[in-house]
Amino acid sequence: MNPNFASYDAYLERYKMFYNEEGDGRPPLLNEDEFQKAFRLLKDSYNTYQDLLDMGEMDQAQNYYAQIINKLENELAIADASDNFRIRMYDY
Repeated sequence: MNPNFASYDAYLERYKMFYNEEGDGRPPLLNEDEFQKAFRLLKDSYNTYQDLLDMGEMDQAQNYYAQIINKLENELAIADASDNFRIRMYDY
């Protein structure tokens, strides 16, 4: 696996590994520009998620994760990006 998690090459490797069969509900393959935008959005989304947790807005945080972050992680072929962004998700 590519050690640079945030690189387009690492994304391509993850995509091929996670979505290795036709018809498995995989999202379309992103081009490099689309990947960069989605990756930045995911990182920003985790910051928003953490802010919601810090404010004690657990229900909003849960909905935000389910509606925004989960979709972005699937698009980017990421099982759980929180470790890669060094964000404490499960401390609450």
